[in-house]
Amino acid sequence: MRCVMSLRVGDRIPNFQLPSNDGLKRIFYFELKGGVIILLVARGSAARINDCLVELSSCMGVIDNLQGQVFGITDDISKVKENSSSAIIFEDKEGELCNLLLSEPGGKNGNLKLLALDPNQRVLAQFSINDVKRDVNNSIAALDRIFNIPRPPATTLQYGAPALLMDNLIDLDLCSRLIKSWKSNHQEGQVNDGKNNAPDASIKKNREHVVRDPDLRREIAGTIGPRIMPELEKAFNFQQRLRFEAFTVLSYSDDREDFFAPHRDNLRETQKRRFAMSLNLNEGYEGGELWFPEYGKHKYLPAAGAGVIFSCSLLHEALPVTKGQRWVMVTFMCD
Repeated sequence: MRCVMSLRVGDRIPNFQLPSNDGLKRIFYFELKGGVIILLVARGSAARINDCLVELSSCMGVIDNLQGQVFGITDDISKVKENSSSAIIFEDKEGELCNLLLSEPGGKNGNLKLLALDPNQRVLAQFSINDVKRDVNNSIAALDRIFNIPRPPATTLQYGAPALLMDNLIDLDLCSRLIKSWKSNHQEGQVNDGKNNAPDASIKKNREHVVRDPDLRREIAGTIGPRIMPELEKAFNFQQRLRFEAFTVLSYSDDREDFFAPHRDNLRETQKRRFAMSLNLNEGYEGGELWFPEYGKHKYLPAAGAGVIFSCSLLHEALPVTKGQRWVMVTFMCD
Protein backbone atom coordinates (compact mmCIF):
# COMPACT_ATOMS: atom_id res chain seq x y z
CA MET A 1 0.00 0.00 0.00
CA ARG A 2 1.22 3.50 -0.76
CA CYS A 3 -0.25 6.96 -0.40
CA VAL A 4 -0.83 8.73 -3.71
CA MET A 5 -0.90 12.48 -4.02
CA SER A 6 -2.75 13.38 -7.23
CA LEU A 7 -5.53 14.72 -5.06
CA ARG A 8 -3.65 16.49 -2.31
CA VAL A 9 -4.53 16.51 1.37
CA GLY A 10 -6.91 19.42 1.84
CA ASP A 11 -8.45 19.22 -1.66
CA ARG A 12 -12.23 19.03 -1.70
CA ILE A 13 -13.73 16.42 -4.00
CA PRO A 14 -16.60 17.71 -6.14
CA ASN A 15 -20.21 17.01 -5.35
CA PHE A 16 -21.89 14.60 -7.76
CA GLN A 17 -25.21 12.96 -8.60
CA LEU A 18 -25.11 9.37 -9.83
CA PRO A 19 -27.26 6.20 -9.81
CA SER A 20 -26.73 4.03 -6.73
CA ASN A 21 -27.02 0.36 -5.83
CA ASP A 22 -30.57 0.79 -4.49
CA GLY A 23 -31.85 2.00 -7.86
CA LEU A 24 -32.06 5.65 -6.86
CA LYS A 25 -30.16 8.57 -8.36
CA ARG A 26 -28.53 10.12 -5.30
CA ILE A 27 -26.69 13.37 -4.61
CA PHE A 28 -23.52 12.63 -2.65
CA TYR A 29 -23.71 15.87 -0.63
CA PHE A 30 -27.22 15.00 0.60
CA GLU A 31 -26.14 11.61 1.95
CA LEU A 32 -23.47 12.91 4.34
CA LYS A 33 -24.16 12.91 8.08
CA GLY A 34 -21.24 14.94 9.42
CA GLY A 35 -18.68 12.22 10.13
CA VAL A 36 -15.60 10.79 8.45
CA ILE A 37 -16.18 9.62 4.86
CA ILE A 38 -14.61 6.39 3.59
CA LEU A 39 -14.78 6.44 -0.20
CA LEU A 40 -13.80 3.31 -2.14
CA VAL A 41 -13.14 3.96 -5.83
CA ALA A 42 -12.85 1.02 -8.25
CA ARG A 43 -12.66 0.58 -11.98
CA GLY A 44 -13.02 -2.58 -14.03
CA SER A 45 -13.07 -5.22 -11.28
CA ALA A 46 -16.29 -6.03 -9.45
CA ALA A 47 -14.58 -8.91 -7.61
CA ARG A 48 -12.02 -6.61 -6.00
CA ILE A 49 -14.55 -4.00 -4.90
CA ASN A 50 -16.62 -6.80 -3.35
CA ASP A 51 -13.53 -8.05 -1.50
CA CYS A 52 -12.86 -4.51 -0.25
CA LEU A 53 -16.41 -4.15 1.02
CA VAL A 54 -16.03 -7.41 2.94
CA GLU A 55 -12.84 -6.11 4.59
CA LEU A 56 -14.46 -2.77 5.37
CA SER A 57 -17.31 -4.64 7.05
CA SER A 58 -14.77 -6.21 9.40
CA CYS A 59 -13.52 -2.68 10.28
CA MET A 60 -16.94 -1.24 11.10
CA GLY A 61 -16.12 -1.03 14.81
CA VAL A 62 -13.36 1.49 14.09
CA ILE A 63 -15.42 3.26 11.43
CA ASP A 64 -18.41 3.57 13.78
CA ASN A 65 -16.16 5.05 16.49
CA LEU A 66 -15.17 7.72 13.95
CA GLN A 67 -18.86 8.28 13.13
CA GLY A 68 -17.87 7.25 9.63
CA GLN A 69 -19.83 6.41 6.51
CA VAL A 70 -18.74 4.08 3.72
CA PHE A 71 -19.39 4.86 0.05
CA GLY A 72 -18.19 3.34 -3.18
CA ILE A 73 -17.86 4.54 -6.77
CA THR A 74 -17.39 2.13 -9.67
CA ASP A 75 -17.88 2.15 -13.43
CA ASP A 76 -20.01 -1.03 -13.34
CA ILE A 77 -22.42 -1.57 -10.49
CA SER A 78 -24.15 -4.66 -11.91
CA LYS A 79 -21.85 -7.17 -10.19
CA VAL A 80 -21.46 -5.42 -6.85
CA LYS A 81 -22.88 -7.57 -4.07
CA GLU A 82 -24.87 -6.39 -1.07
CA ASN A 83 -22.58 -5.62 1.82
CA SER A 84 -22.92 -5.53 5.59
CA SER A 85 -21.15 -2.16 5.74
CA SER A 86 -24.40 -0.60 4.42
CA ALA A 87 -22.32 1.27 1.87
CA ILE A 88 -24.04 3.28 -0.83
CA ILE A 89 -22.35 2.39 -4.13
CA PHE A 90 -22.54 4.89 -6.98
CA GLU A 91 -22.21 3.97 -10.64
CA ASP A 92 -20.04 6.20 -12.83
CA LYS A 93 -20.60 4.63 -16.25
CA GLU A 94 -18.78 7.37 -18.13
CA GLY A 95 -15.79 7.00 -15.81
CA GLU A 96 -15.12 10.74 -15.52
CA LEU A 97 -15.30 10.86 -11.73
CA CYS A 98 -13.40 7.57 -11.37
CA ASN A 99 -10.63 8.95 -13.57
CA LEU A 100 -10.34 12.04 -11.38
CA LEU A 101 -10.30 10.15 -8.10
CA LEU A 102 -7.97 7.38 -9.32
CA SER A 103 -5.44 9.63 -11.03
CA GLU A 104 -1.89 9.47 -9.74
CA PRO A 105 1.19 11.68 -10.19
CA GLY A 106 2.84 11.36 -13.58
CA GLY A 107 -0.43 10.64 -15.36
CA LYS A 108 -0.64 7.01 -14.25
CA ASN A 109 -4.03 5.83 -13.06
CA GLY A 110 -4.69 2.99 -10.64
CA ASN A 111 -7.82 0.87 -10.56
CA LEU A 112 -8.57 0.68 -6.84
CA LYS A 113 -8.17 3.34 -4.19
CA LEU A 114 -9.50 4.16 -0.74
CA LEU A 115 -9.94 7.82 0.14
CA ALA A 116 -10.57 9.17 3.61
CA LEU A 117 -12.43 12.49 3.61
CA ASP A 118 -13.25 14.82 6.46
CA PRO A 119 -16.93 15.72 7.05
CA ASN A 120 -16.51 18.57 4.56
CA GLN A 121 -15.49 16.29 1.63
CA ARG A 122 -11.82 17.32 1.91
CA VAL A 123 -9.07 14.73 1.51
CA LEU A 124 -7.48 13.54 4.75
CA ALA A 125 -5.54 10.62 3.27
CA GLN A 126 -5.65 8.31 0.27
CA PHE A 127 -4.32 4.85 -0.36
CA SER A 128 -3.92 2.74 -3.47
CA ILE A 129 -5.14 -0.82 -2.85
CA ASN A 130 -3.03 -3.72 -4.08
CA ASP A 131 -3.37 -6.47 -1.47
CA VAL A 132 -7.02 -6.01 -0.45
CA LYS A 133 -6.98 -7.52 3.04
CA ARG A 134 -3.69 -5.92 4.10
CA ASP A 135 -4.21 -2.52 2.52
CA VAL A 136 -7.82 -1.93 3.56
CA ASN A 137 -7.05 -2.82 7.18
CA ASN A 138 -3.87 -0.71 7.20
CA SER A 139 -5.77 2.22 5.71
CA ILE A 140 -8.46 2.14 8.39
CA ALA A 141 -5.81 1.77 11.12
CA ALA A 142 -3.98 4.82 9.74
CA LEU A 143 -7.22 6.80 9.72
CA ASP A 144 -7.87 5.80 13.32
CA ARG A 145 -4.42 7.15 14.28
CA ILE A 146 -5.09 10.43 12.48
CA PHE A 147 -8.26 11.01 14.47
CA ASN A 148 -6.72 9.99 17.77
CA ILE A 149 -4.16 12.80 17.65
CA PRO A 150 -4.87 14.91 20.77
CA ARG A 151 -6.93 18.00 20.00
CA PRO A 152 -8.34 20.78 22.16
CA PRO A 153 -11.63 19.76 23.77
CA ALA A 154 -14.86 20.92 22.19
CA THR A 155 -16.28 24.09 23.72
CA THR A 156 -19.88 25.25 23.93
CA LEU A 157 -20.12 28.77 22.51
CA GLN A 158 -22.93 31.20 23.19
CA TYR A 159 -21.76 33.37 20.32
CA GLY A 160 -18.74 33.80 18.09
CA ALA A 161 -17.40 35.60 15.06
CA PRO A 162 -18.77 34.65 11.61
CA ALA A 163 -15.40 33.30 10.51
CA LEU A 164 -14.28 30.11 8.75
CA LEU A 165 -11.50 28.02 10.29
CA MET A 166 -9.96 25.69 7.71
CA ASP A 167 -7.31 23.00 8.18
CA ASN A 168 -4.81 21.93 5.51
CA LEU A 169 -4.97 25.04 3.37
CA ILE A 170 -1.31 24.48 2.53
CA ASP A 171 1.14 21.76 3.52
CA LEU A 172 4.06 22.13 5.91
CA ASP A 173 6.60 22.16 3.09
CA LEU A 174 5.03 25.29 1.62
CA CYS A 175 4.84 26.80 5.11
CA SER A 176 8.59 26.27 5.50
CA ARG A 177 9.35 27.77 2.10
CA LEU A 178 7.30 30.86 2.89
CA ILE A 179 9.16 31.35 6.19
CA LYS A 180 12.45 30.92 4.31
CA SER A 181 11.30 33.54 1.81
CA TRP A 182 10.58 35.95 4.68
CA LYS A 183 14.02 35.31 6.19
CA SER A 184 15.68 36.19 2.90
CA ASN A 185 14.06 39.61 2.65
CA HIS A 186 11.72 41.57 4.92
CA GLN A 187 11.04 45.07 6.14
CA GLU A 188 9.22 46.84 8.94
CA GLY A 189 5.45 46.51 8.60
CA GLN A 190 3.72 49.36 6.79
CA VAL A 191 0.45 51.20 7.43
CA ASN A 192 -1.44 53.13 4.75
CA ASP A 193 -2.81 56.47 5.98
CA GLY A 194 -4.78 57.07 2.79
CA LYS A 195 -1.82 58.66 1.02
CA ASN A 196 1.39 56.84 1.88
CA ASN A 197 2.71 53.55 3.26
CA ALA A 198 4.94 53.93 6.31
CA PRO A 199 5.61 52.23 9.66
CA ASP A 200 3.29 53.33 12.48
CA ALA A 201 4.05 51.63 15.80
CA SER A 202 0.86 53.02 17.34
CA ILE A 203 -1.20 50.78 15.05
CA LYS A 204 0.99 47.78 14.35
CA LYS A 205 4.48 46.48 14.87
CA ASN A 206 5.67 43.55 12.83
CA ARG A 207 7.98 42.69 9.94
CA GLU A 208 6.66 41.82 6.51
CA HIS A 209 7.70 40.19 3.26
CA VAL A 210 5.61 40.47 0.09
CA VAL A 211 5.83 37.30 -2.04
CA ARG A 212 6.99 38.45 -5.48
CA ASP A 213 8.25 35.23 -7.06
CA PRO A 214 5.65 34.51 -9.79
CA ASP A 215 5.96 30.73 -9.55
CA LEU A 216 5.44 30.80 -5.80
CA ARG A 217 2.48 33.14 -6.13
CA ARG A 218 0.87 30.82 -8.68
CA GLU A 219 1.47 27.84 -6.41
CA ILE A 220 -0.16 29.58 -3.45
CA ALA A 221 -3.18 30.78 -5.45
CA GLY A 222 -3.59 27.41 -7.18
CA THR A 223 -3.56 25.61 -3.82
CA ILE A 224 -5.74 27.78 -1.61
CA GLY A 225 -8.15 29.12 -4.25
CA PRO A 226 -9.95 25.83 -4.98
CA ARG A 227 -10.12 25.12 -1.24
CA ILE A 228 -11.45 28.48 -0.07
CA MET A 229 -13.93 29.44 -2.80
CA PRO A 230 -16.33 26.47 -2.31
CA GLU A 231 -16.44 27.28 1.40
CA LEU A 232 -17.36 30.91 0.77
CA GLU A 233 -20.18 29.74 -1.46
CA LYS A 234 -21.44 27.16 1.02
CA ALA A 235 -21.06 29.16 4.24
CA PHE A 236 -21.97 32.64 2.99
CA ASN A 237 -23.79 31.92 -0.29
CA PHE A 238 -21.10 34.04 -1.94
CA GLN A 239 -20.63 33.16 -5.62
CA GLN A 240 -18.88 36.21 -7.02
CA ARG A 241 -15.52 35.73 -8.74
CA LEU A 242 -12.68 37.19 -6.69
CA ARG A 243 -8.98 37.80 -7.15
CA PHE A 244 -6.22 37.51 -4.58
CA GLU A 245 -4.36 40.62 -3.50
CA ALA A 246 -0.66 40.28 -2.63
CA PHE A 247 0.47 37.35 -0.46
CA THR A 248 2.33 38.83 2.51
CA VAL A 249 4.29 36.91 5.15
CA LEU A 250 4.32 38.63 8.55
CA SER A 251 6.44 37.95 11.62
CA TYR A 252 5.45 38.71 15.20
CA SER A 253 8.23 38.28 17.82
CA ASP A 254 8.12 38.37 21.59
CA ASP A 255 11.44 40.26 21.87
CA ARG A 256 10.01 43.12 19.80
CA GLU A 257 6.58 43.04 21.47
CA ASP A 258 4.99 42.92 18.01
CA PHE A 259 1.22 43.39 17.64
CA PHE A 260 -1.52 44.65 15.31
CA ALA A 261 -4.16 46.76 17.04
CA PRO A 262 -7.90 46.34 16.33
CA HIS A 263 -8.67 47.34 12.74
CA ARG A 264 -10.79 46.64 9.68
CA ASP A 265 -9.39 45.69 6.29
CA ASN A 266 -11.75 47.48 3.90
CA LEU A 267 -11.48 51.17 4.71
CA ARG A 268 -10.46 53.99 2.37
CA GLU A 269 -8.30 52.62 -0.47
CA THR A 270 -9.10 49.00 0.45
CA GLN A 271 -12.86 49.19 -0.08
CA LYS A 272 -12.78 46.52 -2.81
CA ARG A 273 -11.58 43.89 -0.37
CA ARG A 274 -14.27 41.33 0.49
CA PHE A 275 -12.60 38.62 2.58
CA ALA A 276 -9.34 38.36 4.51
CA MET A 277 -7.30 35.25 5.21
CA SER A 278 -4.85 34.76 8.07
CA LEU A 279 -2.89 31.52 7.60
CA ASN A 280 -0.44 30.40 10.27
CA LEU A 281 2.91 29.05 9.06
CA ASN A 282 4.35 27.67 12.29
CA GLU A 283 3.59 26.53 15.83
CA GLY A 284 5.50 26.44 19.11
CA TYR A 285 4.96 30.06 20.16
CA GLU A 286 2.63 31.49 22.80
CA GLY A 287 0.09 34.26 22.32
CA GLY A 288 -0.42 35.62 18.83
CA GLU A 289 -4.09 34.69 18.62
CA LEU A 290 -6.59 36.38 16.32
CA TRP A 291 -9.43 38.12 18.17
CA PHE A 292 -12.70 39.67 16.99
CA PRO A 293 -13.68 42.19 19.71
CA GLU A 294 -17.21 42.68 18.34
CA TYR A 295 -17.99 39.01 18.91
CA GLY A 296 -16.82 38.23 22.43
CA LYS A 297 -13.54 37.12 23.94
CA HIS A 298 -12.92 33.93 22.00
CA LYS A 299 -9.43 33.70 20.49
CA TYR A 300 -8.55 31.92 17.26
CA LEU A 301 -5.28 30.03 16.84
CA PRO A 302 -5.15 27.72 13.80
CA ALA A 303 -2.41 25.13 13.44
CA ALA A 304 0.41 25.51 10.92
CA GLY A 305 -1.03 25.32 7.42
CA ALA A 306 -4.50 26.22 8.66
CA GLY A 307 -6.19 29.59 8.54
CA VAL A 308 -9.09 31.86 9.35
CA ILE A 309 -11.17 33.46 6.57
CA PHE A 310 -13.48 36.33 7.46
CA SER A 311 -15.17 39.42 6.08
CA CYS A 312 -12.91 42.45 5.81
CA SER A 313 -15.66 44.42 7.58
CA LEU A 314 -15.01 42.64 10.89
CA LEU A 315 -12.97 44.41 13.55
CA HIS A 316 -10.05 42.14 14.46
CA GLU A 317 -6.73 42.19 16.29
CA ALA A 318 -3.51 40.16 16.19
CA LEU A 319 -2.64 39.76 19.88
CA PRO A 320 1.01 40.05 20.96
CA VAL A 321 3.23 36.97 20.89
CA THR A 322 4.35 36.41 24.49
CA LYS A 323 6.93 33.71 23.76
CA GLY A 324 8.74 32.84 20.55
CA GLN A 325 8.04 33.96 17.01
CA ARG A 326 4.95 33.61 14.88
CA TRP A 327 4.92 33.63 11.08
CA VAL A 328 1.63 34.10 9.26
CA MET A 329 0.66 34.65 5.64
CA VAL A 330 -2.15 37.09 4.95
CA THR A 331 -4.01 37.97 1.80
CA PHE A 332 -7.28 39.53 0.73
CA MET A 333 -9.91 38.43 -1.78
CA CYS A 334 -11.08 41.39 -3.80
CA ASP A 335 -13.51 42.40 -6.54
